Amino acid sequence: MAIKFLTIEQHQEVLKRLITLARSVEGTRYHPAGPEYTSLMSCFLMHNLSAGEALLYLCNSFKIEWFPSTVGYVIVRSMFETEVTAHYISQSPKDRSRQYIEFEHVLNKRDMEGCIKHRKSKNHQWREAMNLMWRDVWSPKEKDINTKYLAICSNYETVTKKGKRLSFQNWSGKSIRQMAIEVDHEEAYDIFYGELSSFSHVDVRLANKFLRIRPDGLSWSQRSRQFDVGNVFRHAASFLTCFFELFAEQFDVWSKDEVLRCWDVEQKI
Repeated sequence: MAIKFLTIEQHQEVLKRLITLARSVEGTRYHPAGPEYTSLMSCFLMHNLSAGEALLYLCNSFKIEWFPSTVGYVIVRSMFETEVTAHYISQSPKDRSRQYIEFEHVLNKRDMEGCIKHRKSKNHQWREAMNLMWRDVWSPKEKDINTKYLAICSNYETVTKKGKRLSFQNWSGKSIRQMAIEVDHEEAYDIFYGELSSFSHVDVRLANKFLRIRPDGLSWSQRSRQFDVGNVFRHAASFLTCFFELFAEQFDVWSKDEVLRCWDVEQKI
């Protein structure tokens, strides 16, 4: 994973170059692992490109002084998770792509069951809303959802030593940390991920970004600290680089050297 100590503007330039590199490719070949893996990797690429472009747009709109860094941290967290997920799937692309895709049937089942549960809510507004949702959304699909869920649900369970069946919490049955370790991203997880998660989970570190301690007391401001703006763009450039190196390896649309040259901010491409 590329990590360099550059200025905010230099990291933004790296991010722009990476996006330009990706946009220069009109299409990708089908991967031998099949269309499921090819489509997933293309979706991950589009997500990370969109995330990078969103960060640049926010900075252009708000400028560095007012850049919404807490929002930026949430965006780059999703870039890291996407990158780890892509690397993990690439280790067994055919089987893990199918496992990733078919987990949708578990999600649909959970959402439908939630609607059924809250049709009996004590709050009349929730009862009314859930009954409308059941009628218009879930009821017409109930049989199909149950059939598809029953066909795959055993693939998303583990059995304890006492024989108790436990359902996976996510598609892989592993935490982001477990997947990160398996794809040689343990350092990035330990150093970056905890901080980035603060802004998704809204813990005290999010609140602290707005707190200013002065000799005459406390105040609050939406102004960004340059350190945080720099962190956002450094993370974005690093995570996108790592994903692009994997994409280059899997689809041969650009070389790793081309990716790394995006970091040569003293040279024009």
